[in-house]
Amino acid sequence: MLIPLLSTPGAIARCQQQGLRCAAAWIPKDVVPFTDHTANSSSSRSHGSNGNRYNNNRTTTAHYSTRAKDSASQNKTSTILNTDQKRTIHSSLSSGQVSGSATAAATVQDASPIPPHHIPLNSKNQTKQTPHPSTVNTSGPPPPPPQAVHAQPSQVFKRTQHRPNFIRDFEVPPDMSRLPPKFGDNQHIDIDGEMWERLKSVVDSIHHKAPIRYAFAYGSGVFAQKGYDGKQKPMVDFIFAVSHPQHWHSLNLQANPHHYSMLGKFGSKAVATTQEQLGAGVYFNPFIEVNGMMVKYGVVSIDTLCNDLLNWDTMYLAGRLHKPVKILLDDPRTRLSNQVNLFNATRVALLSLPKRFTSEELFTKIAGLSYLGDFRMSIGENPHKVQNIVNAQLSQFHRLYDPLLLNLSNVTTLREGHLEQDDSPLVRSRTFQKLPPKLKQGVLYRYHSALSKAGVEIVKEEGHEIQSVATAPDLDKYLEKTVHSIVQIPALSQSIKGIATAGLTKTTKYGIQKLGKWWGRSK
Repeated sequence: MLIPLLSTPGAIARCQQQGLRCAAAWIPKDVVPFTDHTANSSSSRSHGSNGNRYNNNRTTTAHYSTRAKDSASQNKTSTILNTDQKRTIHSSLSSGQVSGSATAAATVQDASPIPPHHIPLNSKNQTKQTPHPSTVNTSGPPPPPPQAVHAQPSQVFKRTQHRPNFIRDFEVPPDMSRLPPKFGDNQHIDIDGEMWERLKSVVDSIHHKAPIRYAFAYGSGVFAQKGYDGKQKPMVDFIFAVSHPQHWHSLNLQANPHHYSMLGKFGSKAVATTQEQLGAGVYFNPFIEVNGMMVKYGVVSIDTLCNDLLNWDTMYLAGRLHKPVKILLDDPRTRLSNQVNLFNATRVALLSLPKRFTSEELFTKIAGLSYLGDFRMSIGENPHKVQNIVNAQLSQFHRLYDPLLLNLSNVTTLREGHLEQDDSPLVRSRTFQKLPPKLKQGVLYRYHSALSKAGVEIVKEEGHEIQSVATAPDLDKYLEKTVHSIVQIPALSQSIKGIATAGLTKTTKYGIQKLGKWWGRSK
């Protein structure tokens, strides 16, 4: 049987970047136990002394990587097989014709380039290969023995060194394992140490039994908001992004069945289907007490979250992350997607602002995007909520967006808190082209409708159309209406879904709290 250690091209590439060389070897299962990925060859051979049978139905490839060492002690020549002989051994292994305590196959260099996983191995421990009796060809003489090919000392690899621990070294997908060290640091907002410990304990208590990929806390329970009494202890809001919602709910239903409404009685499949097929793809469990803190947590697929951050499909989660949040569990893919989300929010705000503006005006535009079209702003929510959020969290907004503004060549700082942007047609066209596709298509549709009603001919020459809409006097209105249409339906359907997911009792309690806040402010 063949055992994979470096199972992806990305893992092999990482070894090469670190100065390691990779090789392929066929090793019997009884020689190298699959569960021991860090044992050296000498200890592995001791396991194979009790048996040397092959599994005739399974073949796995073992990739072995180690540093090639040149020393005077390696003057001994080693016998390896050429390409044709290697193919013969491979076919024998596939049909179960070879037995022995350890069989290694390697290739030598020929006219064609050799991939990294075919670099020669030291084969001094090879044993005689005996074909299976049922497959012996008795019609003619046996084939001549393979000719020995001598490898250069620099091509010989020692089998006594440790194999890499692939669980430790390769568990992160290679494509997302190495973001720059400080990439996305602006997303991490500092909060009070005691609050951090309390929030982290809530996540850890759930994450311990149902693993979470990405988690953040948000709202007035985490960051101060103007107009809220500091003596009150509001419910703290969380979002948990998970890899596989149905599996996650299955684990969480076993560990915390009291977190769910009656819908949880139908099992994890019903919960996950409700989560992903209705609303914005989030399943909320409100009014849950965890470690003495009253919380509401929403569960979302990591794919749904990243798609919304990149494409603004619903802006239900992308809009929440436009404002300061406290990230409790980070994920490279989500961090990268959210950085794109923050840049897009900044671009929309810049296209809606005049040539000169203040940082407070910029942050108010950004924070208000997710509330456009949200029916809750007219029922139960504070109509001055956006301005209150910005005024109370101005330093957090600077932390979140100042590094992005420094990377935008079309924005300059006049003095503290006062900015200026390049509003030339070319720059505005480039800014508009970088918006999320759904938003850009919606703006173009409204722009064409306005021209049609006015009887103006639409010119669709390459570049001209984008430039004309980017410099249109009513561009801010087109942007606002398009964002309104994106937010409206998901926000409404998600709230209706909350009645089923939270249960009638908790929904009534939540509604009374919202109406109480609205009634108190209206007096």
